Amino acid sequence: MSRTNTRRMPKVEVKQHRQLIRRRVTLIAGIVMALALSISALLLLNQAFRVSTWDIEIAGSAPKSLEQHIDSAMKSLPDYNFWSTRPGVLRTHLLQAVPDLENIDIRRTLTGSLQLYATARTPVGLWQKAESKTFLVDMHGTAYRPLQASETADLPILRVEKTDIREVSELLRFMKSKHPVYFSRISELFTSNNTWKINFDQGQQWLVSRNQDILYSITKIRELLEKPRWRSGHWRVDARAEKRWFFRPTGQEGVI
Repeated sequence: MSRTNTRRMPKVEVKQHRQLIRRRVTLIAGIVMALALSISALLLLNQAFRVSTWDIEIAGSAPKSLEQHIDSAMKSLPDYNFWSTRPGVLRTHLLQAVPDLENIDIRRTLTGSLQLYATARTPVGLWQKAESKTFLVDMHGTAYRPLQASETADLPILRVEKTDIREVSELLRFMKSKHPVYFSRISELFTSNNTWKINFDQGQQWLVSRNQDILYSITKIRELLEKPRWRSGHWRVDARAEKRWFFRPTGQEGVI
């Protein structure tokens, strides 16, 4: 019968080894406990900072329905704890849920409420696709939602391709800012071939080449029409030629 020789660890080494194991176990237990306490604290804080109320403030003039739509979108949230009501999360939710919103700033108060500062989109036209719905277009060239059957909007009809919407909205934004009287009289705006065609009330029409600086041309036409010679009439203006523009009284064939 043979016996395997084994080396026994000295008592000092055994003691040191056990102490090392205990330290490691203690460290791991401490980390686990700290994590557990942190998670518990976060969960408590998540519930402690629940949102109970919110106030909505809308800049400028906007339909009363916008505030109602924001309030409805807030009420549709699945939860109102701190994590679910972080400003970035809420902002994304509201901008997606309320198309009439251009921007919204969200601030949390110490009392558990939210302050919502909303900016409404400013529509400048109605984009009408062939045999399709009519969309509201904002000043940045975004066709942001269909016009509802119950809505009325005294805005120009944009009979243009989708790729032209941004350029058209820039023109309308310019006219609304610099020439508001003429903007209010626009009924339709077309782009055909290489021409801008702007139809106004009382049969007035402006034709401008797309090769020209449209904003400069609009300003020059307005300056001419405000001169005593033209001020009292209603005109169809063909400004597509570089060196000569043609003015025709509405309803007549002759040109000036």
